[in-house]
Amino acid sequence: MSNKKTKKITSIGGSALIEGIMMRGPKRSTVCVRMGENEIYSEDVHINTIPSKVPIFKLPFLRGIAGMIDSMRLSYKSLMLSADKAIEAGEVEEEPSKFEKWLDEKFGDKLVKGLMAVASVIGILVAIGLFFFLPSFLFDASANIIPAFRDDSVYSYAIPDKADTVSISDGSSKEKTANFSVADASHVWKVSDEKDKDGLYSVVVTDEVNTEKNTILLRNSRNWKKVYVTAYEKSGVELDGTEQMKVYHEGLTRLWKSIFEGVLKIILFLGYIIIVSRTPDMKRVFMYHGAEHKTIFCYENEEELTVANVRKQIRFHPRCGTSFMIIMLLIGIIIGLFVPANPFGVAFLRPVFKILLLPVALGVGYELIKLCGKHDNAFTRIIAAPGLWAQRITTKEPDDKMIEVAIEAIKAVIPEDGSDILCKGC
Repeated sequence: MSNKKTKKITSIGGSALIEGIMMRGPKRSTVCVRMGENEIYSEDVHINTIPSKVPIFKLPFLRGIAGMIDSMRLSYKSLMLSADKAIEAGEVEEEPSKFEKWLDEKFGDKLVKGLMAVASVIGILVAIGLFFFLPSFLFDASANIIPAFRDDSVYSYAIPDKADTVSISDGSSKEKTANFSVADASHVWKVSDEKDKDGLYSVVVTDEVNTEKNTILLRNSRNWKKVYVTAYEKSGVELDGTEQMKVYHEGLTRLWKSIFEGVLKIILFLGYIIIVSRTPDMKRVFMYHGAEHKTIFCYENEEELTVANVRKQIRFHPRCGTSFMIIMLLIGIIIGLFVPANPFGVAFLRPVFKILLLPVALGVGYELIKLCGKHDNAFTRIIAAPGLWAQRITTKEPDDKMIEVAIEAIKAVIPEDGSDILCKGC
């Protein structure tokens, strides 16, 4: 936010489009697109919001889930409209080929909609792979190099009397068992990282003392996902494979994994927008993004909506979608602390559980971004700071023609009854 409080806070928000801006007010949403040097095209866009159909989604936390879905729907519809108008405003289109004419005759708009649907699905799958499965996989792979990332869990299992040797298994198809003697149950036995001559992992005695008789503590230094007691050699008793050794404590693996995943997601997100910001088309979109923010600030400062007044405003706004994304990524680190590093012994399930917990992150993130937009104090400034820093990438200083489009868009959605005003002097 600016270094001084605005005179009022509005619920009006928007998004940058291709050569235009969409502004969303409490009663209407309008898309404005630059069509020429002195021409701006305006059109209202509308969607049936989830809360209007299912009132329960008006409640705190639930409204964040509905808000995210509705915003994506409205933004997609607005983006398609701006793209059509931007093409229409182009100078001279190339003559379509015979194949393109045939496709247009046979399929028309259905082909474009179909391709867009396929592209959207592919985009979602790529995002899930990059932001959920890749960080988890890279952490597990790094555990072989970075000792701190290894699962140092301690497992305990009561050993029956007269059992001199126990076989243990990590559930691997190649390296099944490692044998160790339990003649002396007063020490902790540790599986080493080096195989013996038979290809099994050896077990050594540590200096740690276990006071419980007939119990062994096995420290899992191999990052095993599952550890089972599979057989007692002398007694000849075969155990059910589902008798997993109980986890005594999990160590710092979950903390390290949550931090690793969160930091990598932020790097991927910021890296992506830095790369796309280098392209001329996206740079213009980011300039329109800056025009949107500056115009909203001008309105909140109760100044006349002119190019000169908008120009002097700052371009970093706490209710921006960029800030929301950064907050979501940070919340994901906290949520990760409550998801086991390898749920039920299967590393693949961790990203699945985190995807299922996305509604929780959406709900909390929405309430936080709403709080930052409504209040300006030390607490909200701390929460908003990472997102405001990221906006240095996603917003650029606009030119006067872009500001004119933003002014046209916000004027169209400002209600006469002042129903957009959340508070004054907050």
